[in-house]
Amino acid sequence: MQHHNDILQRYPEVLVSLRRPKCCRRVLRSKKGRLKKEKLCVKRLQSALFNAMDASRKVELFTCPLCRNVLKGPVTVECGHTFCYGCLAENCDVCVICDTEITANRCVNVLVQDLVDKWRDRNKIADNSIPNTTDILGIQPRYHLRSGFAGLQISDENTKSIRTMPNVVEKSTRKFTIAIRNAFKEAETIKDTAIKNCWNTITATDLECILCSRCIFDPITTACGHTFCKGCLTRVLDHGLSCPLCMASLSLKDYSRGTTVVLDQAIRFLLPKEYNERLLIDLKEAQMLNRNSDIPVFICTNAFPGVACPLYVYEPRYRLLVRRCLLSPTRRFAMAAKEDSGEKFVSYGTVLEVKDAVSLEDGSFILTTVGVRRFRVLSRGEQDGYDTAKIQVIKDTVVSSDKLPELITLHHKVYTKASKWITSLTPKVLAEVERLIGKMPRVEKNWLSLPDGPSWTWWLMPILPLSSQLQVVFLSTTNLEKRLRAIDKMLERMEIRMKSLERNTCPLSEDASDSCDSERTIEIPLNN
Repeated sequence: MQHHNDILQRYPEVLVSLRRPKCCRRVLRSKKGRLKKEKLCVKRLQSALFNAMDASRKVELFTCPLCRNVLKGPVTVECGHTFCYGCLAENCDVCVICDTEITANRCVNVLVQDLVDKWRDRNKIADNSIPNTTDILGIQPRYHLRSGFAGLQISDENTKSIRTMPNVVEKSTRKFTIAIRNAFKEAETIKDTAIKNCWNTITATDLECILCSRCIFDPITTACGHTFCKGCLTRVLDHGLSCPLCMASLSLKDYSRGTTVVLDQAIRFLLPKEYNERLLIDLKEAQMLNRNSDIPVFICTNAFPGVACPLYVYEPRYRLLVRRCLLSPTRRFAMAAKEDSGEKFVSYGTVLEVKDAVSLEDGSFILTTVGVRRFRVLSRGEQDGYDTAKIQVIKDTVVSSDKLPELITLHHKVYTKASKWITSLTPKVLAEVERLIGKMPRVEKNWLSLPDGPSWTWWLMPILPLSSQLQVVFLSTTNLEKRLRAIDKMLERMEIRMKSLERNTCPLSEDASDSCDSERTIEIPLNN
């Protein structure tokens, strides 16, 4: 029963109007009296129906929220709401709709002004008033419509249902609700058609983005009054803070401006076909990027499996990469260090997954990412300015059963030595390390079967004094025993170095820089 009462709850004025005439509760014996009652019921119902719809209209095209008239000198503020220039002058501090602070710099929304001027010229309206539903549909006592909207009328079938309502109300609320729902449904269709006819001067060409030449999607109006797709404008602002149309200086706040509500409503209502086509195009482009076997590559530093990698992203090409990554279902991209010679980036790296992202006002990002898996580059490419690659995930080779006891003993030895070295760090240094990459992981129960081995070995990589080239060697090797022996050798060198620093001497060489360079004592072949 709740389902059938939705209309009555939405438009209570209709039921109140129907119950006003006392004659509705009397049985009229004469045929003439019954016909008169039916006509009176139709008149009151249809009048209440359109008045109720007009009072609760969802689509009010290009109207000012303050004066409720068609916009005159439209100004779009930071939050995306649009007001008449004169109305906004009287309410200049905050937006009356969302309480967002409004700046003093106010330029007329060029696109909205052009559309409203075009509408006024066609309708030859001198003032800025907007007709209500009754004006548009031209409801008259005899229920004929004005010539401008001839043919837009409630069907005979629904009219017949309405005429029988006085008797139906007393017999069945359910039948009454069904009849009134059908009447409202048809009336809403009539109203929508009338409003579209009223604004049919606006065409798809009027609402094209000047940057992508497609229907504006998620329209954003800049401080200078020009409107673009949000995605198009963001990519422009990545490369410079100026309007692509008039070259006026823009600010960092233009990154975070809200969607222009009046244009978004108009596009969805007046151009549903074009809007859906643009939405479909964007979805297809996103799917193509997700289906693409190439993964975007962030060329920066070496990352490691299971280890946090905080990033501050400010370069234009990587801003685009991050935005697309955040829209993808996996939220992953590849991280690789820069190659000193030849290729742009090294052949081994780590796939990162975005756990948290903070978008700053200037369009940059602060990312919290974690390493997922190691990879080897198979081929390289490029997409919209940033690098891509086809990759192959790599994992450690399976250890034979005869070597397991030796590997377990070696693992326990190196882990104990590493834990001892970590605890020897000063509290300040240790706190900084844990702030950046977290605490040292415990040994997993299934560390022998993990594709990248125990996590603690990779946790050590960023804090050990290893060159970028040597870190890549660690990433490339698939032999856990070799990595453990290399870490053991490094820790021994660190211990010797710490003891020599305590004595203010370095016994390995007269050149302190050479003697303390532990990187030269470790060699891990790339071929496994």
